[in-house]
Amino acid sequence: MMNDIERATLTITNLENIRKNILQEQAELATERGRVALSAHTGDAKSRKRLDEINIAATKFASEFASIEAAIIAANKNLDAAEAAEAQRVDRDKAKQIAVLNAKLKEELENASDAFSDAIGSVLSARDLLMEMHALGVTSPTDQLFRINSVAAIKSTIQKLPNNWINDFEFMRLSPSQKKDFKPLATAWHNQIANQIADRIGAKKEEAA
Repeated sequence: MMNDIERATLTITNLENIRKNILQEQAELATERGRVALSAHTGDAKSRKRLDEINIAATKFASEFASIEAAIIAANKNLDAAEAAEAQRVDRDKAKQIAVLNAKLKEELENASDAFSDAIGSVLSARDLLMEMHALGVTSPTDQLFRINSVAAIKSTIQKLPNNWINDFEFMRLSPSQKKDFKPLATAWHNQIANQIADRIGAKKEEAA
């Protein structure tokens, strides 16, 4: 089933074919008029009759041609209207898609904001916990080691962004061997501190014995 644009386009094609035929017939009549005009105007009755027929047909063709021209103009307006309506429909559909994507964009950016806040808060909270353990006698990791590796882990995460984004950050990029991740660091430091706990518990047991 044809849509409005296809129907309007087909109508224009048909009208233009009619106009083409009219122009061809007018050209043929003009050629014939040239052949019979001299005889018609010099007394040949048969040529006179044919010339009169040609003149009548030419007048009819002129009127028909004007009608076809008007019809083509109207058909083109209909096509313009159909194309405008289709463009509006497509634009409305795109607007609906944009609305869905816009909602997701807002959600993702809000998630990013929350995630950044949570991440920084967790790093600082972890440092506070380490400071408390330092006060209780834990010696490793040191505050400096914690800071250096935490910053490296943050930089490693930032370097997951597109290259042209990373250029906006004022730091030297880390090589693959320099990159860090908080999870392996957390496991390593947890085990390190757990060993220190075990050593101290064992030392206390020996003293009690």
